[in-house]
Amino acid sequence: MKYQIEITGMHCTGCSNLIKMTLEDEGLTNANVDIKTNSATFESNLNETSKVGVVLDKVFADLSGYSYANIQIA
Repeated sequence: MKYQIEITGMHCTGCSNLIKMTLEDEGLTNANVDIKTNSATFESNLNETSKVGVVLDKVFADLSGYSYANIQIA
């Protein structure tokens, strides 16, 4: 299933690359982080947004200065 989130705290492509790598390290695939729209899309085999939220909580706990909001099915 494909998901989309909003991201705050990004300032440069280095920020977006770090978030992309961290999402993929946690098993979220085909991650695309867009600094222009402050958003990301990714795929997951988890079929509930609450389960994806648990993974995202872990990802963003490890990424100081960044946060996410509004998990949506894309």
